[in-house]
Amino acid sequence: MSIVTLLAFIVILSILVFVHELGHFLVAKWGGITVEEFAIGFPPRMIKLWQDEGSITLEGQEYVIPRNIEVGRAVQSGGLVYAETDTDENGRAIVTKLEAIEPPEINGYTEHETTQSNPWQGKLVSAEGRPTKMVEALVRPTEYSVNWIPLGGYVRMLGEEDPTDPGSFASKSKRVRFAVLIAGSMMNILAAVFFFSLTSMAGVPEPTISPNYKGEDAAIAVTIITDVVPDTPASQAGLEADDLIIGADGLIFDHAGDLVEYVNEHKGQEITLTIDRDNETLEFSLVPRLNPPEGQGSIGIGLTYDSDVNLVYYPPHEALARGVQDTATYVGLTFYMPYAILKNIFPAEVARPTGPVGIYQQTGSAVSAAITLDWWYPVLWFTAVLSAALAVTNLLPLPALDGGRILFILIEALRGKRVSPEKEGAIHLIGLGMLLMLMVVITFYDVSDPLPAIPWDNIFN
Repeated sequence: MSIVTLLAFIVILSILVFVHELGHFLVAKWGGITVEEFAIGFPPRMIKLWQDEGSITLEGQEYVIPRNIEVGRAVQSGGLVYAETDTDENGRAIVTKLEAIEPPEINGYTEHETTQSNPWQGKLVSAEGRPTKMVEALVRPTEYSVNWIPLGGYVRMLGEEDPTDPGSFASKSKRVRFAVLIAGSMMNILAAVFFFSLTSMAGVPEPTISPNYKGEDAAIAVTIITDVVPDTPASQAGLEADDLIIGADGLIFDHAGDLVEYVNEHKGQEITLTIDRDNETLEFSLVPRLNPPEGQGSIGIGLTYDSDVNLVYYPPHEALARGVQDTATYVGLTFYMPYAILKNIFPAEVARPTGPVGIYQQTGSAVSAAITLDWWYPVLWFTAVLSAALAVTNLLPLPALDGGRILFILIEALRGKRVSPEKEGAIHLIGLGMLLMLMVVITFYDVSDPLPAIPWDNIFN
């Protein structure tokens, strides 16, 4: 395992996952959802960096929770707390200490006034002699932290499946919940646009274009014979594999497709090909067949092209336009792929899903090419494609994914009634288990039958 590849793998995944979670976080804040924690990396927590201010309502009085006051997980709306209060330099009522108190047993408390809706209303005194108040409302401060597992980001929202708290995710409208769920993938789309734009600024490999023998723009390329079919005009004339075709009848072929077009225009007529064989120029005459056997072509040769490729550097405004176009292309290709497989346009193995192991393997290929070629394009391109794939994958209507949660919102909109949080949570839990099993299968294939690496080194060869 290469340490460089491992670091690149961690950095790329961390950026893409962090961007995804940042989308959820920003829209959740916009939608008035209480975000309890936003962290770099996955739990457990390494260090808490800071927290926002929050607010708490006790006995009808709202207090600000300053940034330096800890709010334990046991402090909940409707619960009991011991609170110390004060006024800050701006004249705001603040809490200076906040501790959760377990619900009292009647014998452990002094006489107090109760109501049917709130049996603990009034000033209660705990068995330890401390005054106790009920939390009527709580806006928990968002904690910002760094976690130990260095992969992306982590967002914990209040009550993702509990609509009883007014600040919870589940309590919000369908519009807000839909916006929060789709925001992660939308941020990955923006990230794909960003990285595709960087590829255009880092230098895009493009074939050199100049007029061909017909005066039309075409890519400059050397035409190379890869094989010669026996008993064809090519074999009878003496052509051999690895011959370079320079031209025919005095014309120069230095563009991809020149030879094929010329031969098609002269079927049944004798032509003389100019060949470079081991730096020696030779000429061979032959007659392209009018009706060749299927799969052989008019003269009976296989061809490849060695293109003259240059790096084209685009200015920022053009790079951004190309970034949008490239992102749209790859997102569209993802949706087109199932149809293409069913129609046998692409083989099924081309669209085989890949997991962390496969992503690591392709990361290694891109990093190796970037180092060998001294060129950032492979890493930037791979990151952009991966970001677009992550965006689409998360929107698939599968339980435990964002798309699965969005599906429940759409069902709610159609039936006019929400699926109970308990049932939805159970379905997502089952779906998560199935996804984990699928990941095991994908990983097995990634290890036993790795996807072929992208031949970056051949771009300029």
